[in-house]
Amino acid sequence: MLCAHYDHLAAKNGTVFPGADDNASGVALLLELARYYAKHPGRRSIVFAAFDGEETGRTGSRAFLQTLLGTDKAKMNAALNFDTVGRLEAGKLLVLGSGSSDKWVHIFRGAGFVTGSDYELVKEELDSSDQASFIEAGVPAVQFFSGPKADYHKPSDTADKIDPAGLVKQAEFAREIIDYLAGESDFI
Repeated sequence: MLCAHYDHLAAKNGTVFPGADDNASGVALLLELARYYAKHPGRRSIVFAAFDGEETGRTGSRAFLQTLLGTDKAKMNAALNFDTVGRLEAGKLLVLGSGSSDKWVHIFRGAGFVTGSDYELVKEELDSSDQASFIEAGVPAVQFFSGPKADYHKPSDTADKIDPAGLVKQAEFAREIIDYLAGESDFI
C-alpha cells in the first residue's frame, strides 16, 4: 500500500495555505511511483491511494480501512505513507512509525546501502499522519518525512521551497523498499 494525503488547511480570513510541502510533495511522489510501477509491476499488487481528511483526524485513511474486508487487510503486507517529503535538502530522510515491525530496520538498511541515502528510523510516533491508521489496523506502516520546517501549516509553505533533487532521492529510496515488498518478501 502506497499513500499520501491531498488535503491541506482551508483558507482562513482570506489567507491561503498552499501546502506545497504538506502535502503536494507527497502526492507528487506517489504519482511518480504509480507511473513507474504501471510500467514495472511487482509480483504482488501495489495499491496506490490519495486520501482526503488527514488534516482532520485521518478520516480518509480510516474510512478506507473500514471498507476493506478482513481478508483484504490480511493480504496487505505493509504501507508506505509519503507526507511532507518536499524539503529534504542536505538532511536525513526521517522514517516515522518504524516501530510497527521489527523487520523495517533490515529493509531500510538494505535500501540505504543500495541507494546511499541517509535516513533515520524513528520508532516514536511524532506525527499522526495516515500511516497511524494502518498501524491501528494491524498493518506495519511507516511515513517518509523530510523533517520539520518553520513554515509547516503556514501560508509560506510554497512551491518555490520544494527540493526536486531531494524528491528524486526519496523516490529512488522508496523504490528499493517497494521492490522488496512487492517481490518475494514474506514481510509482516
